[in-house]
Amino acid sequence: MSPTPREVTVNLFKSGSPLIGKVLENRRLTASDRPPENDVRHIVLSSDGLSYLPGQSVGVVPDGYDGRTGKHQNLRLYSVSSESKGDQKDGKTVSVVVVRHFWREPEVPEVQVAGVCSRYLCDCEVGEKVKITGPVGKRFLLPLDFHSRDLIFIATGTGIAPYRGMLTEMFTRNYHGKAFLFFGVRYADTLLYDDEFRSYVDRPNFRYITALSREAEQNPYPEEIPTVANKMYVQVRLWEHRVELGESLAKPDTLVFICGLKGIEKGVFSVIDRIGELNGETDLSKRLKAEQRILLEVY
Repeated sequence: MSPTPREVTVNLFKSGSPLIGKVLENRRLTASDRPPENDVRHIVLSSDGLSYLPGQSVGVVPDGYDGRTGKHQNLRLYSVSSESKGDQKDGKTVSVVVVRHFWREPEVPEVQVAGVCSRYLCDCEVGEKVKITGPVGKRFLLPLDFHSRDLIFIATGTGIAPYRGMLTEMFTRNYHGKAFLFFGVRYADTLLYDDEFRSYVDRPNFRYITALSREAEQNPYPEEIPTVANKMYVQVRLWEHRVELGESLAKPDTLVFICGLKGIEKGVFSVIDRIGELNGETDLSKRLKAEQRILLEVY
């Protein structure tokens, strides 16, 4: 059963007439001794007049001009990481997750260049003004009838952002289905919002499973689910929990959310198909996609 449509507000504010918000909080989520490329921030912005849903994104327009075009900087999109009422529960804030991004200059590949907007946001001070646009996105959302559905959330890195707000709304709005959260990162100290997700683990209908690809744990299923150098990835964890997932995927209304770096879907779809074969079905991922029961957000 495909998700029940819901009315969604988009583009309340555009780059030509943005909402001017203020930085209310800029908190580092990863260990301070990690290198700059592992600098991930939870940033709370005042946003009175902006309505949004978890799963949508907002834009930020950094100050200054693009040195290549001479024009104002373009907006960059960031997934909302707060529930629709915001972290302060007053409907006047929006939170985003920002990783300090670097790219390599083609002419000088050994030099890392800091991303314009990620540097701008990671370095912003409380009280600074920020130009906000959006919200955007109509697809990667909890359906209206989420309360009794089984929900399988899969993320890598900052792809965890939308699930923070979704889980908050689910568990404060009589959710009684079964929810899984699979989260893959390199190291334990880069598990964003780990304490918050672990606060839900006493609930009988919630499973929180992490995959740490650069820690000591190896893939115990190298023949069934091969990975590079036998590293632990989210698809290995999916296979590890294949019995429970198979029960959920056999239901007619279970939804699968996938968010993270482009390419994550390949391994996930492969495992979903393997789980389907255990239950006598081939190409399960293809059917779920046709039924709009796989929601994909990769970048």
